[in-house]
Amino acid sequence: MMVLIDRGSKGGTEMTYWNYRVIEKRCFESDATSYQIHEVYYADDGSIEHWTEEPVQPLGETVAELREDIRLFLQAFRRPILELREGALIPDGADSPINEGHYFEFMDRASVAVDYVYQFLGSHPLIKKEARLLELYERAEEALADLYQEAGRLEFERHEDGQNV
Repeated sequence: MMVLIDRGSKGGTEMTYWNYRVIEKRCFESDATSYQIHEVYYADDGSIEHWTEEPVQPLGETVAELREDIRLFLQAFRRPILELREGALIPDGADSPINEGHYFEFMDRASVAVDYVYQFLGSHPLIKKEARLLELYERAEEALADLYQEAGRLEFERHEDGQNV
């Protein structure tokens, strides 16, 4: 049986979407921390309305459905971890300061991502044979290059303005 934790939604509010999220739970008595995946439900404005009380596990009635559920589980790691604090879910690290090294690190990761995308997709035989795949691949590669350039532009502007990060 799935039990949802209600975050105090107003009666009649419809949940517009849900996804899997990693939730960090801390036991203050033992100072232990655990990470679990839960279903999290959102209101129209994107605020969290409900989440499952117990963690969930991958499930499917077929191997294909199980594979898709695992893919959705993996997407949870692409989102900020939620920390359970006083009955509310708070994005972990939401108040972490940005330091000067973050810009270079981001640019470095974007560069590595471009290399990986080429290595795993750009050099694939289908890219050479299928025009639509090539077009989509090139857009993805260009978007990653744009991320790199934008991070460099932001870093340059901060230095030019004399801002401390």
